[in-house]
Amino acid sequence: MLVQALEDIWAITPDPRRDRLTVAFVTHLVAMATDVSPGDISAHKRTSVAAARARQIAIYLTHVTFHWPLSRVAFAFGRDRTTCGHACHKVEDLRADAAFDARLVALEDCLRQAPRLVAEIPR
Repeated sequence: MLVQALEDIWAITPDPRRDRLTVAFVTHLVAMATDVSPGDISAHKRTSVAAARARQIAIYLTHVTFHWPLSRVAFAFGRDRTTCGHACHKVEDLRADAAFDARLVALEDCLRQAPRLVAEIPR
């Protein structure tokens, strides 16, 4: 049973540690942009409406910018796949607002310009 669970994890993501580091980077970027603490964004409980919105933005940016499937995004964020799908739909709906869309485009550009990890993560 444990072996099957590990095989499922490795099928979703080639390196879960690297994915969690990527998610932490995205979370911190969104925290700076939204003035919501990274801890509130990462919290498993609903802390505030602003934190929930920031979390949805972080999930959306990870999915769109890195072209990860929702199951990989969900695993990296410690959420359910359907929760991540809902977050992406909510953010897509908010993009109708020009100011919000401009901020999102700026965040996407920041993430696309970030250097990719090529070497193995030091231990």
